[in-house]
Amino acid sequence: MTESIRIVPQKTLKYNFTALGPENKFVRGTIKAPNEAVAEHLVAERGLRPMNVEPVGSPLSLEKMLPSFFGVKSQEVPTFARQLATLLESGIDILSALMIISEQSGSRAFKKVLRSIVGDLRSGVSFSMALSRHPTLFNDIYCRTVAMAEQTGGLEVILRQMADFEEKQKAAKKKVTGALTYPAIMIFVGIAVAGIMLTVVLPSMIDMFVQMDTELPLPTQILMGLSDFIGDHGKYLGLGLLVIVAGLVTAIKRPEGRLYLDKMILKAPVIGPPMHSSEVARFSRTASVLLGAGLALQEVMAMIPSAIGNRALQASLRKVGHDLIRGQGLYEPMSRDKLFPPLLVQMVMVGEESNTLAESLAVSANFYEADSSDKVAAMVKVIQPGAMIFVAGMVGFMAMAVMMPMYSITGAF
Repeated sequence: MTESIRIVPQKTLKYNFTALGPENKFVRGTIKAPNEAVAEHLVAERGLRPMNVEPVGSPLSLEKMLPSFFGVKSQEVPTFARQLATLLESGIDILSALMIISEQSGSRAFKKVLRSIVGDLRSGVSFSMALSRHPTLFNDIYCRTVAMAEQTGGLEVILRQMADFEEKQKAAKKKVTGALTYPAIMIFVGIAVAGIMLTVVLPSMIDMFVQMDTELPLPTQILMGLSDFIGDHGKYLGLGLLVIVAGLVTAIKRPEGRLYLDKMILKAPVIGPPMHSSEVARFSRTASVLLGAGLALQEVMAMIPSAIGNRALQASLRKVGHDLIRGQGLYEPMSRDKLFPPLLVQMVMVGEESNTLAESLAVSANFYEADSSDKVAAMVKVIQPGAMIFVAGMVGFMAMAVMMPMYSITGAF
C-alpha cells in the first residue's frame, strides 16, 4: 500500500528588485517568488547582480497610509551608528555588519533602508554615497563626515561621535518642546471652556436673568455683553480670525517673514534666551564634530547653516562664511555680529590663535548646552505658573459672573 504524497503549493509574492546588468547599468523590475531568498536567486539566474529585493507593499497598507507611525523612528539612526561602530571595532567588515544589523532590526522601515544600503555597497557604491540616498535619515553633514572618515580612517569613531551628536540635539529639542507643551495645552483647554461658556451655557442663563428683572453685577454684565457681541458678530469674527491666521502662515512661509519671526523669537523675553543658547550650542557642537572629522573650516562654514533651525542665525553664519573666504578668519566677522555671544567669540579667538578650534568649540558647546538646559528650567518656572494663573483667572471670572446673580436671586446676598 503506497501512501500518496500531497504537495502543498507555496504562496508566491511579488518582489520589486534593483539589479546591476550588463555594462553596469541599473535594471529594475518585478518578480514572483515564495520568499526573498528565492527572489534574489531568480534575479541572479537572469544574469543580473541583485542589489535590492523587497516585497511589493499593498496599496492600502498601514505603512503607506500612516508613514509617521510606521516610518523610521528618530532613535533608530543613533542606535544603528553605535551598533555599526561596535561591529567594525570587532573586526567585521562593513557589508557583513550591515547585514547583521538588518537581520536584528525590529523595524520593517529601517530594515528596508539597510537592505538598500547593502545593495548599493554590493554594486560598488561607497558607504557615504549609499547613506546620501536616504536624506531624510542622513543629512548632508552626516554623509560628508562619514565620507571624510572613509578617506582618513576611523569610521567607527566618527559613527559614535555622530550618534552622540544626534542624541544631544534631540534631547535639547525635546526639553524646549516639552516645556512649552503643557502650558499650551492648558491655555487651549481654558480658551475652549471659555468658548463653550460664552456660546452654549451663558445664552440660556441670560434669558433666566432677564425674566427675573434683577440688577446684575458688573462681572455678569461684562460677560453678557461679550456673549452678545460674539453672538451678533461671530461669523465676522471667525472669518477675520481665519484671514489673520492665513495671512500669518503665508507670511511665515516667505523667507522674509520667517527671518523676521526668528529674529523676534531670539529677542523674546522668556522664550528667546533658551532658544538662543540652544542654537549657539548646536552651531558649536556641529562645527566641532566636522572639524574633528578633518573637514576644512571653509567647508564646515558652508555646511553649518543648513543644520541651524533659526533663520536669523543662519543668515549671520552665511555672512561669517563669506567673510572667512575673503581671508578675515572666523573671530573678526563673528565679533561684529551681536547674535554671537561674547563667550563664544572669545573661545573662537582662542581656538584660532592656538590652532585648537575644534576643541574650543567643543568646550563652548558643553557650556551652552548646560546654559540652555538651565534657561529652559527657568522658562518652565515662569510659563507654567503664568498659564495656570491665566486659565484659573479666566474660568474663575466666568464662574463668578454666573454664580453671583444666582445668589442674588435666591437672597443669599
